Amino acid sequence: MVSLIERMGIADQVKPKMKQVPSGTRISTMIESGEAEIGFQPVSELIHEKGIDYLGPLPSDIQKITVLSAGLHTGAKEPEAAKALIKALTGPEAVPVIKQHGMEPG
Repeated sequence: MVSLIERMGIADQVKPKMKQVPSGTRISTMIESGEAEIGFQPVSELIHEKGIDYLGPLPSDIQKITVLSAGLHTGAKEPEAAKALIKALTGPEAVPVIKQHGMEPG
């Protein structure tokens, strides 16, 4: 967010009002307590939070996309089980669940 407000030329006006979320804390906690009025965090971390009205994603030209991936260690003790899990998480059956939690399947 800091680089975005700087790029938009509004850093001087906005920075004094910004609060950094402490590590391990969700912005929803700060919003719910009244410590903050608006917050930016991944959709998946906001849409199910108590006291939050999710307004929508940022425009695509300023959006930061996080890509999740899976890998299998060559020394895995249960490689077939791991492959089955990865297949389940990336298969078509997972798409509705992924979307329900605010993410886009790849």
